[in-house]
Amino acid sequence: MKLRLTIILFAAFVFYQSCQGQTNQYRCPPCGFNCHHTLYDAPGTCPTCQMTLIPISDSKIKGYHKSEVQFKNDDIVLNGVYYTPYATEAIKGAVVIVHGSAPSTHEDVFFYTKMASDLGFSVLAYDKRGVGKSQGTYEYFSVSRSTDWFNLLADDLVAAIDWLKRQPELVDSKVGLIGGSQAGWIMPLATHKSNQVDFMIIGEGVSISAGEEAYFSNLTGDGVTDGIPISEADQKLKDFDGFTGFDPRKILEDQKVKTLWFFGTNDPVIPVNASIQALENFNNPNHTIQILPHGDHNFLNTKTGERYDLTTFIRPWLMSIGVYH
Repeated sequence: MKLRLTIILFAAFVFYQSCQGQTNQYRCPPCGFNCHHTLYDAPGTCPTCQMTLIPISDSKIKGYHKSEVQFKNDDIVLNGVYYTPYATEAIKGAVVIVHGSAPSTHEDVFFYTKMASDLGFSVLAYDKRGVGKSQGTYEYFSVSRSTDWFNLLADDLVAAIDWLKRQPELVDSKVGLIGGSQAGWIMPLATHKSNQVDFMIIGEGVSISAGEEAYFSNLTGDGVTDGIPISEADQKLKDFDGFTGFDPRKILEDQKVKTLWFFGTNDPVIPVNASIQALENFNNPNHTIQILPHGDHNFLNTKTGERYDLTTFIRPWLMSIGVYH
């Protein structure tokens, strides 16, 4: 998880910067250092983490109205943006975009926002707690704090779901959740707290404990530092006997919400094989697994060099569960 903060959404940055307007200010991408609040007036390199600064952007989606919104979880105000088609009769449903582990704003998850709009959904994306314009305190991932932190993030997500359900143009619309990596823990936990979610789409998420994931990630070095191969890490993971932290197994075993999981077979960031095995062991028909051969953590086919178009898998699945008619 440690270096994942620097790489998990990098491909999304490259993708979405060509889709949106830019301002004259720059900032550090989400990373493993506490430098995401600093703004710069010129391009360059972040003096703290040495990553290339990215322009602060104002994403637009053709055919969609965009509005800035706020909602509250207890006393904390969370800031977001709401995209909805100008032609409201074309709305096929609505989704909330859920964050990975990085200190990310709604702009940083635009990869998923754009994908959801391509599917015809109204979309709510928000700044993670303690990031951007959202109040509260951001926490970097740790196994010791994972249960408390994930529950807090899930409560923020429930507040987002509640806001979305109150929008008049979404009466009788199906509501779903889309996100990746750490979101694979947060989304099922939120559905355990709320009965207002109809479906979930999880990209490169984890179905085993935070402790097991962190152990695997340390073994592989997330694929960006010297680490052992995925196959060796899989074998060592079988002998893990450390502190587990948050464990989603019981929630996932009993889950009632239809869920589509994407797993790339060449992802060194998360324990893919152990996660697939756990989902299969649950024998719960609400979980659907889509394998991406040679796929990495950012849905890149490492053999062909091309990024998977997830919508080609998502559309038929949405039809099969009755979201599309």
